[in-house]
Amino acid sequence: MNGIKRAMAGLLLAGALLLMTGCGGQEIESSLFVVSMAVDPAPEGALRVTVKALSGTQESGAAQPQGSEATAQGGGEAADQSEPGYITLSATAPSCLRALSLLGATTPRTLSLSQLQEIVLSRTLAQTDAALSILREIHALYRANSAAIVVVTPDDAGDFIRRQRALLGTRLSQYLRVLFEHSADMDVIPPNAQLSAVVAAMESGTHDAAAVYAAGSSGADDLLLRDTAELDRLPGHLPRTSPAQNEYLGSAVFSGARMTGTLTGSETALLCLLTGRARTRSTVIGGAQYRVNLPTRVKLGVAPDGALTAHIRMSLTLVAGQGGESAQEIAARIEQDAVSLLRKLQAAGSDAAGYGLLAVRRHMTIGQWESSGWADAYRSAPVRVTAEVKVL
Repeated sequence: MNGIKRAMAGLLLAGALLLMTGCGGQEIESSLFVVSMAVDPAPEGALRVTVKALSGTQESGAAQPQGSEATAQGGGEAADQSEPGYITLSATAPSCLRALSLLGATTPRTLSLSQLQEIVLSRTLAQTDAALSILREIHALYRANSAAIVVVTPDDAGDFIRRQRALLGTRLSQYLRVLFEHSADMDVIPPNAQLSAVVAAMESGTHDAAAVYAAGSSGADDLLLRDTAELDRLPGHLPRTSPAQNEYLGSAVFSGARMTGTLTGSETALLCLLTGRARTRSTVIGGAQYRVNLPTRVKLGVAPDGALTAHIRMSLTLVAGQGGESAQEIAARIEQDAVSLLRKLQAAGSDAAGYGLLAVRRHMTIGQWESSGWADAYRSAPVRVTAEVKVL
């Protein structure tokens, strides 16, 4: 019996050694782990892909000038190692895939996207059908992190990730995870902004995608919006000071393969509410803060006359500020804001709320659905929203 136990222990030890030596795998020391990726348009229809990755050193160096053309159809650029522990590389090629291949061929490590946290597209690209092909290519890459968050910025996307810094003593990959989780808990970014979800929505034909909208800010914006929520604006326009230059706030909404509009932080919170994905347990209404007591119940529907309907039920408790509005007034405010949001999405041709997922159930075959003219019907459909609010 002891001999059998020793033999089994030997087999387990041998297996553990094989795993530790990375048999059939890849050594960490030979990998360049990409944390952020940015894609910008380049001349003659090419793409400039910029990646920010762990450099494996704590030394920082000055940025180097742009390098010369690497190939007849692809340009390589020198690395920027201005931030300790990270290195920024970029390459230009006819496609995102070829640019990444160029980076992999000219870097003495294997490019790995397993730790990728964000994919930043310039708004110029996001507003074209190229956005879908770019995201498809990244999603199809071996071991690419499908949970990476898709971000759209009106800035140069490469510059956006260059100025991205980890704060509060964390490494950049962890900082980005915490940042996106915190923003999701506040409902100021869309709930399904992961790479896999965005690609699936863009290809679905029944609903549309929403990515995170982000921009850089100097913190010097003096614009104050009277009688509106503090977050009812787009990133880059927040009157605040912080070491973080980049602001993640609101949504870039798509119609099919291309971006067609933006939602502010407050509008995004309402979109989270309508889709049943609200995570925040507190909300500010009319200058007072309320706690959401029970999970809010939301029912979306497409009425027989084609109207887009929504019914919202929620229970609130006043926790701070002066609650000057009655439950009926709060319900009326929610109804008005929800109707405005849905009409804004209609004007953009974006079904980010997912009414198409309900309308498609009325059709027996894909052919019937595709010939139903839902896209046109959606844009012109009347909107009816009702809300029941109880203030405790």
